[in-house]
Amino acid sequence: MASRLDTQQVTICPGEGNFTRGAGRVRGTAKGEQNTMEWQWAQGAMFGYFYPDFKFRYPEASFVLTENEYTRLLTHMTGPDRLLNRLFREFRRDHKAGGQLRPDILGFCARPPQAGPIVLELLEVSTADQAVATLRDDIGYKLNKFEQIIRGLDPDIKEGFSLTSYSVQAGPSKWRPTPMYQRIVPLPPSTDEQGNKYIEWICFQPTFNRNWPYGIDGLLLYEIHRMPYGSELPVVRKLIDEEKRRRQAARTPYGVTLTPWLNEEYLGRMPRDRDALRMAAALMGVGLLALLAVELLPVVAGLELGAAALGTGLAEAGAGAGAGVAAEAGEVGAAALAARAAALPTALETAARWLSALGRHLVLSPKPA
Repeated sequence: MASRLDTQQVTICPGEGNFTRGAGRVRGTAKGEQNTMEWQWAQGAMFGYFYPDFKFRYPEASFVLTENEYTRLLTHMTGPDRLLNRLFREFRRDHKAGGQLRPDILGFCARPPQAGPIVLELLEVSTADQAVATLRDDIGYKLNKFEQIIRGLDPDIKEGFSLTSYSVQAGPSKWRPTPMYQRIVPLPPSTDEQGNKYIEWICFQPTFNRNWPYGIDGLLLYEIHRMPYGSELPVVRKLIDEEKRRRQAARTPYGVTLTPWLNEEYLGRMPRDRDALRMAAALMGVGLLALLAVELLPVVAGLELGAAALGTGLAEAGAGAGAGVAAEAGEVGAAALAARAAALPTALETAARWLSALGRHLVLSPKPA
């Protein structure tokens, strides 16, 4: 007969109370490391999910930029480079006047399929309590700014793209982190001044709470959840080591999920592991999912990328908000983000499978009152 522990659900967004804290913590403060704020971590994860979606829709002459890439991207295509340089210079002027006006994430396609319009797709990443201000001061203002710049660029665009006429589609993106695993971004465990340990994660469920259940185009909202845990959970380390051993044996690259070995049969043969995981799942819920995922990241991100780069970039310095097409050679933060963006879905899916073997089912929280 199944016990209560065998049928417990795991709620992705546990809600307020002891689970939620304010955002803004600095990650990566060791000597020689570049500080990374949690907003950069959140932005980097959404970049990793949005990038393949945009490239699927616009496979040629398309780019996805985070805000630091926006200042230095070179496509080596005369027309796009001229347009991007002008967009950057105009936004920089506003920045000097007192505003941080670079787009958080910008999808740009210079040559859409079927000779469609030039595409600019905007995403802004913000905390849930800044939703109204972000919608007004960031999305609305920046889109108006794009329109002003593009109108003034008419001769350059026609010359750069060899066009006699054209149109531009600049607007907020309709993309959302729809799959449940995309709404969880695990953070490295933290320890407070009293020595208490916490597992923390960024939750993007608030994205859908505005204009429930669809969300608002171009607006990705998050909050920070945290949960104390009192031990190193040796069973987790044992399972992570086994996952690493199996991937090394199979030489599995990042983005590829092995057939799950942690299943009901394994747990039946290892009752101590099973009971320890059940107890952790009962006490931690989605916190265990976040802990498993963050521990799995350097394992599934691809052994060929190097443990040193992953260890520094993920566990200590954090995933800086800038990889992809504009990454500078040898930049550890950019390499770490690229690895992390590819590994995060696999890590979360693997962690979810492990919980499923325990009879845990991931569910979403209802719309808040």
